[in-house]
Amino acid sequence: MQRRQLLGAAPLVLGAALPARAFASSDPVAPAARSWTEPATIHPMRACSDRLIDIAVCTRPFRAQGPRIEAEQRHGKTIVHHYGHGGSGWSLSWGSARVALGLVLAHRPRHLAVIGCGAIGLTTARVAQRAGLRVRIYCKDRPPEVRSSAATGLWTPDSRICSSAAMPAAFPEQWEAMARSSFKTYQSLLGLAGNPVEWHDGYALSDTPFDQPLPDEGDS
Repeated sequence: MQRRQLLGAAPLVLGAALPARAFASSDPVAPAARSWTEPATIHPMRACSDRLIDIAVCTRPFRAQGPRIEAEQRHGKTIVHHYGHGGSGWSLSWGSARVALGLVLAHRPRHLAVIGCGAIGLTTARVAQRAGLRVRIYCKDRPPEVRSSAATGLWTPDSRICSSAAMPAAFPEQWEAMARSSFKTYQSLLGLAGNPVEWHDGYALSDTPFDQPLPDEGDS
């Protein structure tokens, strides 16, 4: 087809793609007999797990009683459980790793195997290396394919883990120690090449003045 023929046919091709109601609304002399196109039936969305093609968010192994950091003996080996930080994995990782390392060092090991290399696994391995241990990481995926890489990476140490009645009485004190230790480490990373850690200005809007408690928070 020549260009002139294509341009001449273009209005017809485009017009055929428009619904009849578009012509009825724009035509000032449209005959009364012209019918309107009935709206298409909208079928309900079929949302189910077998139709997922990708997961682009971070899964957060939330535990109402706080993260599990404890040692266990099995088959002559010391296993230190270190997981369940909810939405505070990045924020508490360095301080939490030091708590877990204390349980590891109590058994005087020379080697340490870390399972997983998300935020918790990597910081635990690094803290153990600094303590003189030989560390090997076992993982299914490596950054940036790990779930921690999909997290926001903001400083939110109180995300969902400090408001549950199920938490142990000693946990708030441990949480504060982990938060302070982790914050100190992040402070030491400011100014490095590539800005792995930097200050970020955040803003929030509220109908309630910021010096007054929110309606659902009572006097706390």
